[in-house]
Amino acid sequence: MFDPICAVATPKGFSALAVIRCSGAGVWEKVTPFLKLDRIKPWRLNLTNFTVDGELIDELTAVFYKAPMSYTGEDMVELITHGSPIVLKLIMESLFKAGFREALPGEFTKRAVMNGKMDLLKAESIEVLVEAKTRKAHEAAAFIYQGKLGNTIDDIRQLLIRAMAEIEVELNYPGEVEASTEMVHNLLLEAKKRLDELVAHGENGISLTEGIRTVIAGRPNVGKSTLLNALLRKDRAIVTDIPGTTRDTIEEALSIDGTYFKIIDTAGIRKSDNLVEKLGIDRSIREIEQADLVVFMVDLTDPGQDLELFESIKPKLKRYVLLGNKLDLAKKCPESVELCISANSSEFLRSVEEKMLEKVADMLNPYEGELFITERQKALSYKALEFLNETVNSLTGGITMDIVSSFLHQTVKILDELTGKHLQEDLLDTIFKNFCVGK
Repeated sequence: MFDPICAVATPKGFSALAVIRCSGAGVWEKVTPFLKLDRIKPWRLNLTNFTVDGELIDELTAVFYKAPMSYTGEDMVELITHGSPIVLKLIMESLFKAGFREALPGEFTKRAVMNGKMDLLKAESIEVLVEAKTRKAHEAAAFIYQGKLGNTIDDIRQLLIRAMAEIEVELNYPGEVEASTEMVHNLLLEAKKRLDELVAHGENGISLTEGIRTVIAGRPNVGKSTLLNALLRKDRAIVTDIPGTTRDTIEEALSIDGTYFKIIDTAGIRKSDNLVEKLGIDRSIREIEQADLVVFMVDLTDPGQDLELFESIKPKLKRYVLLGNKLDLAKKCPESVELCISANSSEFLRSVEEKMLEKVADMLNPYEGELFITERQKALSYKALEFLNETVNSLTGGITMDIVSSFLHQTVKILDELTGKHLQEDLLDTIFKNFCVGK
């Protein structure tokens, strides 16, 4: 067990109830002197008083958890107190004097991983579950919390282990046993197929939890900022008739029918000699290239240049809505434009939202729960696939089995880093530093 830690696990402020969580070596012995209990009943609610030198601090409920049947895998105590800040302060001060230290952000969950209570994927899903902004984000995190991604990674790992075992027999008994190249090849191809599918679909989870990155783009004065304000139902961007008003990107969060969008208004794209505006335009182009969805706006009163600009950037777009604006002035909608509106009228707003949802529909249906919810998960999966491709190429290229085995070991090592089987203290510190204190 690690040293004893404690923390208030509920938000600051006044409330009916609050929770103080304690875990670590000797935690029961350090807490019980403050409690009037004849005997401890693990995993049950124990109604008691918390007293210091005979002075009543609070009447509370204490729950004792005995290792390893606890969240952290250690002996734990959770004190459910009244939610008065002064009560919490007095109890915490008493616990510090008894030998506890305050837990670091995410330290309880970090200990759970290190004590084998959960893998790293499940631990990361907890943070997303706590911070989920929409139903879809919650669903993505819940899939991983249930172990679906972990099970997929483990299935791929087992295929690689079987291939490694076949190769190792030949390496350990040269001249006596020869590995079945066909069997090894088939195992690697099956693992590659599963990892290819995961990489192809998995990153949708990041968009669901962090927001579908949606860029409003077009030439100056086409109505981008007006559309942003309409979608947000507030005046977030400055709107004038002067072209080039937006010099930098403006980013806002938006939920449409439970789907989380990050809406980015960009500087109008045009040739400019103004240094500041040019920097804004360069940033606009970068945002367009990185976007999950681009809403490209066309001025219906003069659509020619807009449509020409759209065709030049179209090959860089993953998904797009070609949106015509100023229908109230133009009175007609070209066939090449998907949807025509007047951005300053709320009458068309719902049709824009529905079109956005339609364009990202492929991102909204979890791929059998096999999703990434962090950039770390995505990066390591891509890295594992690169090594697995090298492994397959080495085998088919006639490279010696010891080299193939080396690539295989490296692939498995990356998968173990992904799930947390291959733990690094500094990696865990980086992952858990953004967690809540008490979690």
